[in-house]
Amino acid sequence: MLKVLGAVCLIFAGAAAGCLQSRKLREHRDRLQAFLKFLSEVKTEIAYAGVPVEEILERHGKNIDFLLPYFQARQNGEDFLQAWGKAAGSDLLLPQERTLLRNFGEGFGATDMQGQLSHCALYEELTHKELDTAEELYKRKGRLYRMLGVCVGAILALVLI
Repeated sequence: MLKVLGAVCLIFAGAAAGCLQSRKLREHRDRLQAFLKFLSEVKTEIAYAGVPVEEILERHGKNIDFLLPYFQARQNGEDFLQAWGKAAGSDLLLPQERTLLRNFGEGFGATDMQGQLSHCALYEELTHKELDTAEELYKRKGRLYRMLGVCVGAILALVLI
């Protein structure tokens, strides 16, 4: 009886590990979607309202989890680039996301309105490419990770019995 219970636990542990890996892929995709939506909102604010960068971030960045270090740093009195660097260096982000976010922040608010619109359009395109890759990776490997976790758990359970 104890062996059967251990085997069931191993199967569930394997399934949980597979789901965790699959979740990481989904979160990567979701972060890119949130950043893409943010970029779209930024472009609209710049084009039609001429709103300053800090105000745009206050309006549209509060609900993005990886920008929370930016807001905390700004409350502590840090300037824009230092605060943005903290957000771009967040542990939540993958290396390619960090690079994308860091590079966007370096040019954000540094030029006139037309330059900002071009900057946002460039990063929308780069984010679209990264999002397409992340979406494909999630579709291809997400299910694989879940199934692999169950299979490894089942194999270990069989070895136990």
